[in-house]
Amino acid sequence: CLQLGIGAIPNAVLSQLGYHKNLGIHTEMFADGVLPLYYKGVINNLNKKYDKGKIVSTFLMGSKAVYDFIDDNPAVAMMDVGYSNDPYIIAQQPKMTAINSALSIDLTGQVNADSLGCKFYSRCGGQLDFIRGAAASEGGKPIIAMPAITAKGISKISPTLLNGAGVVTTRFDVHYVVTEYGVADLYGKTLQDRSKALIRIAAPQCQEELDKAAFERFGSHFHFITK
Repeated sequence: CLQLGIGAIPNAVLSQLGYHKNLGIHTEMFADGVLPLYYKGVINNLNKKYDKGKIVSTFLMGSKAVYDFIDDNPAVAMMDVGYSNDPYIIAQQPKMTAINSALSIDLTGQVNADSLGCKFYSRCGGQLDFIRGAAASEGGKPIIAMPAITAKGISKISPTLLNGAGVVTTRFDVHYVVTEYGVADLYGKTLQDRSKALIRIAAPQCQEELDKAAFERFGSHFHFITK
């Protein structure tokens, strides 16, 4: 059962799921990427504990095709956000997999998803609700997925968050962080081990600088990993 956050990553993920079977959707929002999988029969919502056979969402953002799809469609349940984002409800779905993105993440695992420093870029939305719900689901996986660097070549994994940046998902709630360079499982790890795991999935050209920052922060408890 999938929840997919906002941005380009959700549709990119959905485009790679064409050979899966019996997927379900319980999400805050969905967009165009859901439609091809639904028409192909990949998404059928038959393994959901709640709302079996139905896509659950609370708002949409996509093309006219998305709005035409939900119009008078009994297979779609547009629910109040108090239901769709309730971590208890989310946790009841078996193998609930929440995939959300981030603007940046620091070396301790704090996730910023709403602001660029003091400038608000978005809002926190349901990211934390779904991260916690998926973590409590049987076989669930809470995932933060993002490119390792911005379009301007700046590492999205940083020594610290920018001054004024908001923490949307706390370091205590983060499980899996994914970039194009791999997966870091942070849950239950020490701060030093979190840093090492995150540096391994940072862009290679940024790893040395992150190593130095981690060494300065954690001192003799931290060992360089790129040498």
